[in-house]
Amino acid sequence: MLKSVTFEVIGDQRLHCESCERRVERLLKGLEGVSKVRAHADAQLIEVLFDAAALEPAAIADRLSAAGYRTRAGGSASDSGA
Repeated sequence: MLKSVTFEVIGDQRLHCESCERRVERLLKGLEGVSKVRAHADAQLIEVLFDAAALEPAAIADRLSAAGYRTRAGGSASDSGA
């Protein structure tokens, strides 16, 4: 089952430009279970569509943290089809 979650970037390291957006998208697409990623520098948001059977939102947040981005989930994970 696919779910979506949105993370808000809240730390000192921010998304500044399109290059930052692409870096985060590549970083998260490397996680098994991630279907789609869209980072928004203007809003400091990262939207992720993922397979809930293969991945937990905490693992996504951990990957972002390892890359230097402090985040918080900006809404509940929601179902997407099934």
